[in-house]
Amino acid sequence: MNFAGTEHFDVSPAALWARLNDMAFIASVIPDVDKVDRLEPTGFTCKVRPRFSFLTGSLELSFAVVDSVPIEKLVVRSRGKGIGAAIVVDIEIHLAPAARGTDLNWTGTIVSRDGLLKPIGTGLIQGAAERVIQNLWQRFRAALPPQPQTS
Repeated sequence: MNFAGTEHFDVSPAALWARLNDMAFIASVIPDVDKVDRLEPTGFTCKVRPRFSFLTGSLELSFAVVDSVPIEKLVVRSRGKGIGAAIVVDIEIHLAPAARGTDLNWTGTIVSRDGLLKPIGTGLIQGAAERVIQNLWQRFRAALPPQPQTS
């Protein structure tokens, strides 16, 4: 299962890159985070309490940068596991300078889903994932520092 989208940010590619590689910042914008357990320069682990009708309780999520081309491309592997459920998602992000700011093109691929997540229909997972992704980008954008206006 794949997801993709484009987001525009009114910041320079370098400023956006810095935020994408700031694991404390990224952990702070993940929806439904209960607590961050481990924080390192290229990844983190946190507990989340997702609001999905098909999954209750908490999930342990880990994020690790697996490939990086500065100010161009970032690849992250996310692993989630809870009681009787596990999922692995690969996320690839590409940055491109725009007339004003930066365009961020992303793709997400569900590599595997096991346990209680395996029999759940793709439509239900797709809908839940799209809500989480939309919420993530809104939180990310809102947490960016304001940029000076140029005339």
